[in-house]
Amino acid sequence: MGFSSGSVSFKRYAVVGAQPKAVDQSMLDRLDEHALRPRDSGVPEEVEYGWSGGRHVLDTSFSFEHNVYADALSLGLRVDTNKVPSELRQAYTLMEEEAVAASNPSGFISKNQKRDVKDVVRRKVADDLRSGRFRRSKLFPVLWDFPSNTLFCAANSSTEEKLLELFERTFELKLLAISSGTLALRLLEPRGKRRDYEDVRPTRFANGPEGESQTPDYPWVAKGPEAKDFLGNEFLLWLWHEADARSGAIGNATVFIDRMLDLDCAYGQSGRDTLKADGPGRMPEAADALQTGKVPRKAGIVMDVDGMQFNFNLNAETLGISSLKLPEVEEAETPRVLFEERVAMLRGFCKSMDAMFEAFLKIRGSGAWEGQTSAMRRWISRSGRRAMAAAVA
Repeated sequence: MGFSSGSVSFKRYAVVGAQPKAVDQSMLDRLDEHALRPRDSGVPEEVEYGWSGGRHVLDTSFSFEHNVYADALSLGLRVDTNKVPSELRQAYTLMEEEAVAASNPSGFISKNQKRDVKDVVRRKVADDLRSGRFRRSKLFPVLWDFPSNTLFCAANSSTEEKLLELFERTFELKLLAISSGTLALRLLEPRGKRRDYEDVRPTRFANGPEGESQTPDYPWVAKGPEAKDFLGNEFLLWLWHEADARSGAIGNATVFIDRMLDLDCAYGQSGRDTLKADGPGRMPEAADALQTGKVPRKAGIVMDVDGMQFNFNLNAETLGISSLKLPEVEEAETPRVLFEERVAMLRGFCKSMDAMFEAFLKIRGSGAWEGQTSAMRRWISRSGRRAMAAAVA
């Protein structure tokens, strides 16, 4: 399960702090100390979370044999919710109130009796929670890659906070979510270009509702000096242009858009479109969306790198990857060898993705961006004319 087989989904997190060079027994002991083991007695918290060995949701053991692969630590984040459904609470209350009312001459329940009923229902709910009857467990695969100081996990927004807190509590290290904005800063700051990063403003690729002078608002992106996740939308649009108007070759990779394309209005006016088809970027609806000021927020991508093909969906702002199909590993002698080969391919995939993003940033932060923007506007205009011609035909 997780990263060992099948397609994988993840967001990346940079490990911040003095990270160990390799996994040692003390790290496994820390994981064991912070593993989630439901208590046998007492009423559990509504939400509980902790580490898991990762092989299954009940796995609480950590060892070099099952958790360490090619300078990477494989484990899981387990999140349990313990909550009695509101409908059942209501049923308990009505049944108790009806039973008490039936014993009264008036047929009604008094205020004092209602308070007693609440206590009875509270005890029933506590008994249900103690029994584990309403425990719901979910396992999020985690991979900590030591050579790149990166942690991979498909945590959603509510789980991410738990992941960051638990990781810091366990290892006294912080995690920084790698989004398009944070990755841009990590790439530019070491070159003394932090001010350039802070000065970046959204590019207008199509006219907004108020005309050519209107700057895209990107309503889904947080505002502030370091909130530059709109760069991910521009990056994905740039990839789309490179794939459709040119060869799609970027460095040692070749990309094209396939299967799905999710677009949203950068001006917060015309809503969101989701296109699912072979080659969705060539659909008339895609051309219409671009001309009305929409930009890609998520896309299905096929990427070829040095003879290896990767199929995945890319979230523009978070750079989150979903449904990534790694190339098949041929002639793996053992499951361990298979897993280690997949870890190596995952590292290579991320390296290629970062290289493409860096190529985009190089153009984006130079005088060549004005010419690039003009070319992309012409491409958008041509796409619109092709769509109109196809509609007439």
